[in-house]
Amino acid sequence: MIGPGDEQPFREPWEAHAFAMTVKLHEAGHFTWSEWAATLSEEIAAAQGRGDPDQGNTYYHHWLRALERMVVSKGLIPPDEMP
Repeated sequence: MIGPGDEQPFREPWEAHAFAMTVKLHEAGHFTWSEWAATLSEEIAAAQGRGDPDQGNTYYHHWLRALERMVVSKGLIPPDEMP
């Protein structure tokens, strides 16, 4: 339970949705957690290479990009159906 002065784990509802989708896809066996961690790490490194100041407010943007990459690479959604 989050108490007074505790930081909220998600700033926006979409962040919680992206987190939940990732966990559910992992639990369904679509990818290992190691695969997920590697993909997320690659996205963060790429963003930092583009100049992301890494202040914490863009973390779930990287998370979402990693999730998009993962679902396409695993054939869960065709690339042309991604926004």
